[in-house]
Amino acid sequence: MFDFTFSQIVILAIFAFAGVLHGLTGIGITLIATTALASIYPLSQALVLALLPSLIINAIVFFNGGRLGFYIKKYWLLALVSFIGSLFGTKLLFIISQNILLVSLGIVILSYVCLQWFGKSIRFANTRKNLIICGLASGIVGGATNAMSPILMMYLLSATDGQDNAKTEMIKASNFCYLVGKIAQLLVLWQAIITLPKVELNLIFWLSIISLLCLYVGFYFREKISATLFKQLILIILLILGVKVLLKGFGI
Repeated sequence: MFDFTFSQIVILAIFAFAGVLHGLTGIGITLIATTALASIYPLSQALVLALLPSLIINAIVFFNGGRLGFYIKKYWLLALVSFIGSLFGTKLLFIISQNILLVSLGIVILSYVCLQWFGKSIRFANTRKNLIICGLASGIVGGATNAMSPILMMYLLSATDGQDNAKTEMIKASNFCYLVGKIAQLLVLWQAIITLPKVELNLIFWLSIISLLCLYVGFYFREKISATLFKQLILIILLILGVKVLLKGFGI
């Protein structure tokens, strides 16, 4: 059960970092986990392996703290179009070349890192039209590559601007959309999951356990340590992984 390869140990460590970051900031597990897995496995396999751990973490963060009715009522349309986009995006895994998807993932990751590193953010005005466009786009990209968060954040930055609880609302709204996106992926990829070999099911089990434990570590330290410093470390990891995925996409 504990007979892991070196690559799998590295992935477990990255999932641990991602779990802590998600506990600290409410984002990170899906983007970081998939990028790490895609640097070793084919992208379709990476999405399958990351699906259940990510779904569990997103569900816990969304349900933690209550006020579910408020967030569901306010963001149901964003979640719905994200769900529809994720269904379509996940099906792209079986249509579009893996190399194209890897290059797309690498570009999204590196763009995200650059924007975060230099403190820049792109915002879309808080209109119903932009909500639908951003929700669909983030769902499609998220379904195909698991990189839903950058596009989603561009809309939520404006949707929550000026609110006293903006940070909490962004965390809740984004994890609501991540959760329904994972459910959409699960519907499409369920057959692939149940036919996985035992060694990969074992890896998914331990990735879920590690992510869950480290999520609560992040919760505990949320008010005790600087999330900014930790996030900078994760950005360095994402930069390295993003470059590796991009090179893999180009066959280098």
